[in-house]
Amino acid sequence: MNKNSKIFLAILAILSTTSLLGCGGDKIIVGSETNTSPISNQRPVLNVYIENSGSMDGYMCDGSQLKDAVFDYVSDLSVCSDTTSLNYINNRIIPYKGSLEQYIKTMTPTTFQKAGGNHSNSDLGEMLKIILQEMTDTSVSIFISDCILDLPVSNSQKFLSRCQISIKNAINEGRNKIPDLGVEIIKMTSDFNGKYYYPNGGIEKLKDVKRPYYIWIFGNNNILAKLNSVVPVNELKDFGFEGIVAYSKKVVAPYEIKNRSLTSTTINPTKGNYNATIRVNLSSTLQPETVIQDLSNYTFNNQSLVIEDVRPITASDSPYTHFINIVIPKGVNIAEDNLILKAPQMPDWVIESNDDSGIEINDNLNKTTGIKYLIDGVADAYKKDKVLTSLRFTVKRK
Repeated sequence: MNKNSKIFLAILAILSTTSLLGCGGDKIIVGSETNTSPISNQRPVLNVYIENSGSMDGYMCDGSQLKDAVFDYVSDLSVCSDTTSLNYINNRIIPYKGSLEQYIKTMTPTTFQKAGGNHSNSDLGEMLKIILQEMTDTSVSIFISDCILDLPVSNSQKFLSRCQISIKNAINEGRNKIPDLGVEIIKMTSDFNGKYYYPNGGIEKLKDVKRPYYIWIFGNNNILAKLNSVVPVNELKDFGFEGIVAYSKKVVAPYEIKNRSLTSTTINPTKGNYNATIRVNLSSTLQPETVIQDLSNYTFNNQSLVIEDVRPITASDSPYTHFINIVIPKGVNIAEDNLILKAPQMPDWVIESNDDSGIEINDNLNKTTGIKYLIDGVADAYKKDKVLTSLRFTVKRK
């Protein structure tokens, strides 16, 4: 074999190897859809409801974190709202005519009882139904309650199941009225000095203990997204914040995909792989960072694609909330794909906070009778909403 033949064969071998590697040196061009931000600048009507049943009296002690949390949170939200309406609630809504400061300062067991309504027990499903019936697409409602269910002495499990269905029905009615209804449920703790009522009618006086209560927030998810950006829920950490769970329908999220330096949609391979970054605004999903940064909540249609990490964007002037760094591996040939953010599983804190019996309160001070069933009722109303958002992107060889 002469010298020219050997050179020709060597060149042919190199070309063949390059072909087998799937043109690993090629650039790609990525593209995304253009979505308009759904986040609303609407100044909502803010409706605040504090349950004034007897089980709430213990939170009205001096130094109560509940009072401070409500005062601080509602004060900040009122700045972003058109008007703020203050109320008590039990079997009916009881409007309060004074200022927010007076509303907080005058909270005592005596004023709770004088406010009226059924002070002896409460129906959580009925209260939520009343609150949601009063709402419009441009209002936000905040409900504060210990959420303790009044268990019967017998057939308590059947009672809890009925409560779950009652909550589901109330939320479904709310969603029929407000298609973009979002729900956020926050667990808080506060000092408690007062009576605990057992299912069998017994009463125990608790002194200088911490007990949980809950803040429920209802509203158009695009309005809630705006409020959350201005008044982040994590600001409640100074007042006993313990956890949050949120529900929303599938939302359209603004996003774009570029190279890692965010300078171009053209991506050069690095060791054969293509590293891309998606910038996206996930605020309308209403999900906390624990959900958004959990990679197990994401999936691609093509399982060969990889998510490296999800990080919050700290720049206050950015239209996006998160970076999602993805890798399109060497040899994967796709024209388009979808990155899907799935609805998460129930957070552990809900299960850990639940008490099925309502007895032995001193062993269960941080638990709430039936809270799991209440939140399961909300989850049931959103069980068909398995996807929170989907980010479609295209890939072209250059």
